Amino acid sequence: MSKQEFIHQMEARLKAFDVQMEKLVARPRPAGERARQELEKTYYLLKARRAELREQLRQLASLPEDGWDKFQASVERMYADMSHSMDEVLKGDAAPA
Repeated sequence: MSKQEFIHQMEARLKAFDVQMEKLVARPRPAGERARQELEKTYYLLKARRAELREQLRQLASLPEDGWDKFQASVERMYADMSHSMDEVLKGDAAPA
C-alpha cells in the first residue's frame, strides 16, 4: 500500500468515526449526574484523540515515500485504540441505567 492509499483509507475511517461521534452526541443523556460527567469526559477525550490522529495524518503526508511505513504502525494503533474506546462507550451507553 502506498502512503497516499493509506492516508486515503485512514481519512475514510475517520469519516466513519465522525458518524459514530454524531450518534454519541444524539443519544439521550444519562439520568445521573456522575454518568453524564463520565460520558462528557469520554466524548471530549475521543474528540482530542481524533484531532491528534488527524494531525498525525497531516505529518505523515509530508514524510518521504521511503520513511513513512514506521509511522504507519503508530497511526494504525492510535486509530484502533480510539475506535475500541468508542465501541466501549456505545456499548455502555446502550446498557440500562
